[in-house]
Amino acid sequence: MENKIEITQNENNDDNTPLKYIFQTVSDQSSYSNIFTKENFKTLEKWGLTKNMELIKFRFNTSITLNDIDRFLKDLFNDPIIKKNFNPISQIIPEEGEIIKNIKYKLLRTNSTNLDIFDCIYENNLVTPETGYIHQDYDIYVEDITISDKLRQSLLVEDSEPYLIFNDNVRDEFLFHIFKRIVIGGSFCEHDNIIFPYLDMTKCFYKDLVNATKDNESDKIIIRSIPIEILDIEKNNLYKHKFHPQNFFYVIIDPLQRYVHLWYHNWVDY
Repeated sequence: MENKIEITQNENNDDNTPLKYIFQTVSDQSSYSNIFTKENFKTLEKWGLTKNMELIKFRFNTSITLNDIDRFLKDLFNDPIIKKNFNPISQIIPEEGEIIKNIKYKLLRTNSTNLDIFDCIYENNLVTPETGYIHQDYDIYVEDITISDKLRQSLLVEDSEPYLIFNDNVRDEFLFHIFKRIVIGGSFCEHDNIIFPYLDMTKCFYKDLVNATKDNESDKIIIRSIPIEILDIEKNNLYKHKFHPQNFFYVIIDPLQRYVHLWYHNWVDY
């Protein structure tokens, strides 16, 4: 996925088209064994992410390619099983006889498969390499988020110097999105001053959400998953604060095993 693609669902889709993709609940959510260890859950709770975050996976019935994404998302958000078991979608109930058909989304990149993309935080003196200490700074406020260090400036404060260390391509990497969401945390967040716990948690999320295999001939890591950031659904408000920078909704499709992960967070003031 070399290019960033942003698409708005076609409003002229035929409402009577039968669903191609059918979804089933997965009773065993043990695939999140890296994320939801007892220790990690306590850490996520400390960072304020457990209360308003949802993470769930479903199984689907047939093959998918990039050309099928529009249809897949439309079927996903109109499926009765999804509406019943995933609260953010159950809140978007069209008028009787109507369906969800306008979905704005962005395909994310999967070129980065390890934490090397974050080496620039050491090279630019945002974090001390040996200790992992995150260099502190004066408080900046972005939509009720308190930014007290150089690392968070690099993630959220667009007019700051640290923000420049990550280019647009890196910012479109799903790995970067995971790291950013974890570092910023929820509204009631007790931040760490050491970067290593954030990097460790990023790896746990990546392992559980992304299907990665090694090519035997080239020895390269191949990412099978298709990560998608959902930007809007029917111009509806999926969140309490619609435009908050720490509202997020990702759909991660595993075309090989035919699973789809839904990862959602709603910023709610404490």
